[in-house]
Amino acid sequence: MKIDASRFVAHRGYASKYPENTLLSMTKAVEAGALFLECDIQLTADLVPVVHHDANLKRSAGADAVVMDLTLEELSRFSFGEPGRFSQKFPGVAVTKLEDLAGLLAENPDVTLFVEVKEESLQRFGVELVVDKIFQTVRPVIERCVAISFAAEPLRAASKLGWKRTGWVLTRWDEEQRREAQSLAPDYLFCDYEEIPPRPDSLWKGKWKWVLYEIADVKLAEKWLGLGADMVETMDVGGMLNFIGKP
Repeated sequence: MKIDASRFVAHRGYASKYPENTLLSMTKAVEAGALFLECDIQLTADLVPVVHHDANLKRSAGADAVVMDLTLEELSRFSFGEPGRFSQKFPGVAVTKLEDLAGLLAENPDVTLFVEVKEESLQRFGVELVVDKIFQTVRPVIERCVAISFAAEPLRAASKLGWKRTGWVLTRWDEEQRREAQSLAPDYLFCDYEEIPPRPDSLWKGKWKWVLYEIADVKLAEKWLGLGADMVETMDVGGMLNFIGKP
């Protein structure tokens, strides 16, 4: 079984060693050899797509504030160095715009980006507006971007806009989700590996590729790739790639 960089997705960048969902984390992932990145997108109060997982800034910037309540200029006053995890190791890390990641892709033509549309922004601003803002931002590199979401409607909206590839993130492992997957027919299915029975016949057959998360152990990655997964998503992409690269 061939295991190389094409089988790994850098979950929020090289997030085990650098502040997640930052240009720094994404750049370090690419430098480590990652060919696939994954990011989370929220919209600011002035409708700018920024790379951020939570609605709140507590984890990322140590501030009790909400991304969607603040303009991009207001967000620029915070440092996104994850103080709770890294203390003051990464001072002055600026908020990362989706536009910044589009620029990173433009500089690295072999890299693909999974763009997760977050539920909080969808609820605040509506599906069509959020998806359109994201689509317009990544349009110059759209061929190497994949729209993903836990919700089905953003994926349908993305396809209508002309987004070529989509990925759906399962919320649970059951027959209802399987039927929805067949209806959506995404290019990728994402799932927490702990939800799936570890058997060779467990992963549903379809046009999609399977991406399992969060895996940071090479032996566990090998196990699931051997059971039929196409890719694994990891916050320790550098460590994983360094391990498989050893003779």
